[in-house]
Amino acid sequence: MTEPDRGTDFEAFVLETSAAFSRVARAEAGGDLHSAEDAVQVAYMRMFTSWEKIVARPGNRAAYGRTAVRNAVIDQFRRNQRVTPAPLQELPEQESRIGIPDAAYEMIKEGIDELVAKLPDRQRQVITLCVLQDISPEDAGKRLRLKEESVKSYIRMAIKNLKKYVDETGEEGTA
Repeated sequence: MTEPDRGTDFEAFVLETSAAFSRVARAEAGGDLHSAEDAVQVAYMRMFTSWEKIVARPGNRAAYGRTAVRNAVIDQFRRNQRVTPAPLQELPEQESRIGIPDAAYEMIKEGIDELVAKLPDRQRQVITLCVLQDISPEDAGKRLRLKEESVKSYIRMAIKNLKKYVDETGEEGTA
């Protein structure tokens, strides 16, 4: 297999399997997105270096890849156990892409499905993308074919509606 053929074949494999491998890695990493992404990249790098051997073997390449991803997560976990984490009070509070502190963001995501279902379609789409899936307003606008400012406006309207729904039901708000 020539170098260009190997690269093209591997690129097609990556495009075909990246979403599935990301899900596997995230599940194996306990939901940690960054560790999962790193593990998938490590697995792909390892597979590319021995791609000719993998192609020559009988069997499912995707199954081989899933095993490589799981092993990369395990290796990463073992490496990270040697690192002493900083005390919690020294870590800065992080924010999601839309500017909500992570702790509040996680609380908002829990149990919001019922309230979000009451929103008008466009507001529900924007809240689902920007808040529940943590996609930037710019990217959400591209997906929904809206301007970024329109997405932000829908977010503000949805937040007002959600507050109204919470007040009507008497539930305690967290954000």
